[in-house]
Amino acid sequence: MSHDLRQQRRRPVRASRSVSPVKVSVAILVSAVAVVALFAAGIAAQQFSGGLPVAGQAAGASAGPATPSPSPKKTGPAFGDPVRDGQFEFTVTRVDCSKSTVGLEHIKRTAEGRFCVISLTVRNIGDDSKYFVGQAQTAYDGSGTAYDSDELAGLYANRGVEAFVQKLAPAEKVTGKLVFDVPKNVALTTLELHDSPLSGGVLAPLR
Repeated sequence: MSHDLRQQRRRPVRASRSVSPVKVSVAILVSAVAVVALFAAGIAAQQFSGGLPVAGQAAGASAGPATPSPSPKKTGPAFGDPVRDGQFEFTVTRVDCSKSTVGLEHIKRTAEGRFCVISLTVRNIGDDSKYFVGQAQTAYDGSGTAYDSDELAGLYANRGVEAFVQKLAPAEKVTGKLVFDVPKNVALTTLELHDSPLSGGVLAPLR
């Protein structure tokens, strides 16, 4: 055996290097911080998955059902309600747009489209006598197109009586029919009524 080999065998084996207690404490602290951070991240993810709390609402409180907003109240008169212009109060009682002719068997008038016959009551609410003229009344469809009354058809519909060309005393009322010739595909929606041809007028719904 060589001299070098014997020297190597005689060298004492070095003891393993001991770990510093300070380094161990630092490692434990870093691990603990990492665990706490992961735990906090898990809680935050769970909260976000459940949705953020509504502003003004305590965290964890469930949002109650939304209160429905009240529907707007309908304004203006309904069909059949009395309306007034000047000295007259008007009430539409019936609308019939099913006729193509009006009159008697041998004396009748035929519509170019169809006739809308509107039954109307007129009452004088003023202090003086006043004439009501049916020709001053106008009907409108949904698009705003105006239609004048057909005087001859109105005469036939009222059985030859000029119901709407007469003088009404205070508190007196008369009932008659206004007739409008409209296209077959048109539906009248509004009647504009006047106590005279120059008055402001009032709208009465026909539906």
